[in-house]
Amino acid sequence: MHCFSSILKYLLYFLNLVFVVSGIVLIVCGALLLNSLGNFTKFDGVTIITFPVTFIVIGSVTFLVAFLGSWGSMRNSASLMKIYAICMLILFVLQMVLSIWLFVEKNTFLDFMSRLVDRAWLENDSAHGYPMDDLQLALKCCGNQDYGEYGSDVPASCCGYDDRSKECAASIYELRPGCNDDWESSLSHVIWLKL
Repeated sequence: MHCFSSILKYLLYFLNLVFVVSGIVLIVCGALLLNSLGNFTKFDGVTIITFPVTFIVIGSVTFLVAFLGSWGSMRNSASLMKIYAICMLILFVLQMVLSIWLFVEKNTFLDFMSRLVDRAWLENDSAHGYPMDDLQLALKCCGNQDYGEYGSDVPASCCGYDDRSKECAASIYELRPGCNDDWESSLSHVIWLKL
C-alpha cells in the first residue's frame, strides 16, 4: 500500500507541473495579447483588455493552485489536498467556460477589433498620434487590409521602425499581412493553445 501511495503522490506532483505550465502559458498568452493592444486603450469608450486580463488572472490562479497541489502532495497534507481538489474543480470549470466563451465570442471580438483597426486607420495622423504605427509595430502588420493602401508612402512602422523618418524597404513590408487579417490569425492561435 505504501508503494501505491508513493506512486500516486509523485503522479499528482507531475500532473501539477502540467498545470503549472498551463498557467504560465495562459499568463504569457494574456500578456502577449495585452502587449498587442499597444496604445489602443487611449480610444474613448474602448474596453478591449477583457480577454487578455481574463487570461492573465486565470493563468495566475491556475499557477498558484497547481503549486499548492504540488506542495500539499509532497508534504502529505490532507487539508491542503482537499482545498486543492476543490480549487482544481473550480478552475477546470472556469477554463472550460473561458474556452467556450472565446470560441463563441470570436466573431464579436474580431468585429470589434476590425472596427478598432478601421478607426485607427481613419485617425492615422499627427493630431491623433499615428495610432496605426503602434498597431503595426505591435502586430508586425502593414496597412488596414494590406500595404498597398499606403501607395508609395509606406511608413517605417511597416518595417518595425519607431522612427517615422526611416526608409522602409519593400522586401520587408510586402511580406507583412494587413492589420485586420492579423487579428484573426492571432486569435485563432490563442484559441488552439487554449484548447
